[in-house]
Amino acid sequence: MDLSTSKKELIDWVSNLEDESTILILEGIKRNATFNFDEEFKKGIPLEEARERSLKKIREMWKKSS
Repeated sequence: MDLSTSKKELIDWVSNLEDESTILILEGIKRNATFNFDEEFKKGIPLEEARERSLKKIREMWKKSS
């Protein structure tokens, strides 16, 4: 089968989709296919800040349980 034919058939199929669960699955596939680790890594927080936040949360939880 020709790649352009397959692509057109998929486009037609997706254009007519009404099933929400199938659309969500396709969105997940798209997100994984376009995931840029370097860009997402830049959005993250530094290790020391993550450590401080974790310790703060643990201390808060510890106080609530006492």
